[in-house]
Amino acid sequence: MITLVYPDQSPKIQFAISKLKKTLTELDQIWTVALKQDVDTHNIIVKNRKGHTRNGVSVEPSLSSEGFQIRHSVLEGKSTFYILSGDDSGAMYGIFELCEQLQNRGLSNICECTMNPRFSFRALKFNLPWSSYRKNHSFDIQKETVRDLTFWRSYLDMMAENRFNVLTLWSMHPFPYMIKPKNFPKATPYTDEELADWKHFWTSLFQMAKDRGIETYLVTWNIFVSESFREHYDPNSISDEEFYHHGDGYSTDPIKQYNRECVTQLINEYPDLTGLSTSLGERMNGLSPKERQKWIEDVYYQGMKDANRPVKYIYRAPFTIDPSITREAIEKNDFLPEPVWLELKFNWSHAYSTPKLRITHGGRSDKLTEYWNPDPKNYKVAWMARNEDFFTLRWAQPDFIREHIKENGHDYVGGYFIGSECFIPAYDYSHSRESDHFQWSYAFEKHWLYYMLWGRLLFDPSTPDEVFAQELGRRYGQSNGRPLLEAYSAVSKMPLALASSFLTLWDFTLYAEGFLSTDTSGYNSGKAFISLEDLLNTKPIESTYLSIRDYVNRKMNQESTEGWVTPIQLAETLEKDSQHSLELLASIADHDSPVLCCEKADIKAWAYLGFYFADKLRAGVCYQMYLETGDESERQKALQWLESPHAIKHWDDLIEVTSSHYVEQPLMHLGNTPFSWKLFRPQVLGDIDFVRGEKKEASQNQ
Repeated sequence: MITLVYPDQSPKIQFAISKLKKTLTELDQIWTVALKQDVDTHNIIVKNRKGHTRNGVSVEPSLSSEGFQIRHSVLEGKSTFYILSGDDSGAMYGIFELCEQLQNRGLSNICECTMNPRFSFRALKFNLPWSSYRKNHSFDIQKETVRDLTFWRSYLDMMAENRFNVLTLWSMHPFPYMIKPKNFPKATPYTDEELADWKHFWTSLFQMAKDRGIETYLVTWNIFVSESFREHYDPNSISDEEFYHHGDGYSTDPIKQYNRECVTQLINEYPDLTGLSTSLGERMNGLSPKERQKWIEDVYYQGMKDANRPVKYIYRAPFTIDPSITREAIEKNDFLPEPVWLELKFNWSHAYSTPKLRITHGGRSDKLTEYWNPDPKNYKVAWMARNEDFFTLRWAQPDFIREHIKENGHDYVGGYFIGSECFIPAYDYSHSRESDHFQWSYAFEKHWLYYMLWGRLLFDPSTPDEVFAQELGRRYGQSNGRPLLEAYSAVSKMPLALASSFLTLWDFTLYAEGFLSTDTSGYNSGKAFISLEDLLNTKPIESTYLSIRDYVNRKMNQESTEGWVTPIQLAETLEKDSQHSLELLASIADHDSPVLCCEKADIKAWAYLGFYFADKLRAGVCYQMYLETGDESERQKALQWLESPHAIKHWDDLIEVTSSHYVEQPLMHLGNTPFSWKLFRPQVLGDIDFVRGEKKEASQNQ
């Protein structure tokens, strides 16, 4: 009999204890709860305060907020495990750690440990499907699911268990869905009954998050109003349909008053909402950086000051870089709780490229370091690690995340945002619901390993691969855990390699799992595919990579390529990783598990993409040599790399493995054109036609 002792007044601890009880039951352990919480002679004791226990077990002074310790004591033959922490969140995480160790090791092999969070800000970015910044069927299809509190309960459970502690909800103008402004009541189009339903939704969501140690922030853009406000209070203003999120900086005194009062009323009516954020870009064309900042101060800052309680703030760095104005705006404030979080997009919206900071929103700038040199006084940088590269295929590359954190986790950094602008991980519209693979309720559950990797490593980057391998093993057989993780780690380098090799700027201009780029090709699905010609014309985002043209020029001039990653070296690495992953998969038995078959199919898809990219790089080098030398044999070699059994076969293999369980799906990058890998087979063949033809535009662009 295992006796549990814990503070029962804490929702966070109660939530974690419910998981512990479930874990013990699954392990056939009989448990009970002790009523006397001051007795230190039970089996598992949770103490959410610092100090000594009667058995001499003490909390180390190094324990920080959200940190925890697991300690073991044996007194008079009775074994007791202590979960010690300085706050309820730390106790919750400590209980989760104990559950994991129980599942992997059993009660007799629990290891003592002390863990403190590496970052205090570990956020998920979640774009809402109403008043959404982007418009696409992929958002419209999510409205019912995202309004369902059952979905949010599962999502928040996942966040807490993976140690995420911030939920950021992004919407252009959420106020009409949340409040009826007292001085602008007609700005909200809902009846009192409808608005009451919305208020129940928001209140429940914020409360559930708080009970799991998760802060909530609403992130807006700026000079927007509701359609109802425009109709009743400003009929002459520009419409959202006319400009959507771009447009001149149109503002009036009523617009400023309306937005300011919305901020105040929102804070007052939702006491469990943690904070706010807004952007200094949309609907501000024609305004100087100082004018944009003044609008934010007059509306958002003043609205927060007028509220009946302080709230935290995320300052989104302006799209045009001017660190001096940004720093002054943050550091002169005397009312925002510290630290203020300064959000900066890592490598614009292409965090899944190189872990080195090469570019941010607004372009490359030597002034970027002014954000942290000298050290910030009252703010911390929070990197926005956007994923617009893979929504369908599962991805897992723990070493990349660790390297990212090591490279960018400076003292002035407080944490990360993880998430997407173009993908809502709720209703899963990509997978065939007729397939026996489909055994989850929501898209984020299919991508469970992605969230586990980021959340656990942001909390503790030293978390070993064994933790993730054991979880894979618990789901799919212990002997399969390590090879599955190793296979994922190998093939998940493919999108990183493509994004590092192919320079793109704007938000959703690269979709690595589809081998697509809309940066220069626009929305036309026939042109979005990254062609061989596109590879010849691009430059890498990673400065240690050589483009195809630069590599060929060095070869022609007999210049050294030492210290560079050449296209040929990259191709060899991609091929090696893909081959290694397929060999690992061959050793993994399915054990009649449809979901394991689905995981293996995703790994195969990444492997075929890796093979395809490798052959295309080699073809590009050969074709560029042909353009430089006129040597017909080089063109023939390029054709050989593009034809079967090379590039075209690998794309056909990709079509076959993805068609077995995925359906055509909406994709922001393609507008109204549904995405599938089969859709782009003509463009794969088009590379062959391009090489067979004349030099065309490729030679003219040199």
